[in-house]
Amino acid sequence: MGLSTREQRVLDDIARRLRAEDPALARSLSGHGTGVVRAEAIASPPSAWPIVALAVALAGCAFLIALGK
Repeated sequence: MGLSTREQRVLDDIARRLRAEDPALARSLSGHGTGVVRAEAIASPPSAWPIVALAVALAGCAFLIALGK
């Protein structure tokens, strides 16, 4: 799905301002983001279940320790 005309205009304006304000940064970024992006190439966010499981286990241990006192 492509960008709308308005979205493309906004991005072009941002690029133009970046080239005017910081040409070195614009040159270093110019090679990034070219080409087609496939859904397989986009990394999925890491799963949060290990952190949640650890938090539940620690809360359970704290609860059991509190009951023992």
